[in-house]
Order: sequence, then C-alpha cells, then structure tokens
Amino acid sequence: MIRITTHDEQSITRLFLEGKLAGEAVTEVERCWNAVSATKGAVSVDLTGVSFIDSQGKRLLTKMFEKGTRLFSKGLMAKCFIEEIESHK
Repeated sequence: MIRITTHDEQSITRLFLEGKLAGEAVTEVERCWNAVSATKGAVSVDLTGVSFIDSQGKRLLTKMFEKGTRLFSKGLMAKCFIEEIESHK
C-alpha cells in the first residue's frame, strides 16, 4: 500500500510517497506521475516515507529520473538507490 500526496508550487509539483513502492502501488504512482507530468513542467518525488521498493518500483523510478523528475530522500535506503540511478546517468 502506498500513499501519494501532491503539493503544487509555482514552478514545481512535488509528490510525497509513503509506504511500499511495490506491486499495484507502482501502477498507481506511475498513473499519478504521468498526470502531473502532463500538466506541470517540473516534478519532484520525495521518497523519504518509502519503506520498500521492489524491482518494478526501481524500474519506474529509473524511468522517472531519465524523464527529468528529481528524486529525493532523507532515508538511507531510498537515498542509496537514488545515488545508484544517478551514477548510471
């Protein structure tokens, strides 16, 4: 289960994710991200509240990053994953 909170600012839309980015939750996050990306230019995703990311979630986050979405986390697990994605750029 995942909780997605959207916060619109003047120049960017921030998505805050909480819970597990796995299974059907990945589809829901992608749907939300696609909708936000279509209407706003800049998107940021805060992964601080994410406790688990499965392989499908990792693929989605990589896709988001490659499309210009900024990924952020204060949590160690997601922070390490973000660094891994950025190093393969």
